[in-house]
Amino acid sequence: SADFSRSNKSEVFIKEAFTSAPRCAICGGLLHKHSISIDHILRKQDGGLGEPDNGQLTHPYCNTGVKN
Repeated sequence: SADFSRSNKSEVFIKEAFTSAPRCAICGGLLHKHSISIDHILRKQDGGLGEPDNGQLTHPYCNTGVKN
């Protein structure tokens, strides 16, 4: 599926959070645990799937406003 499942979103967060303080992959700013968006690295419209290896943590604004 092109959408991230709940468990795949959790896996992306855990993978990123354990390696360092979570930062937005787009702007580099620190992320708050209540303001996180899971972004497709390879966009859905370009064939990206909702798999953990294609996910990155971003601010919701950066995911919807900056990247698109």
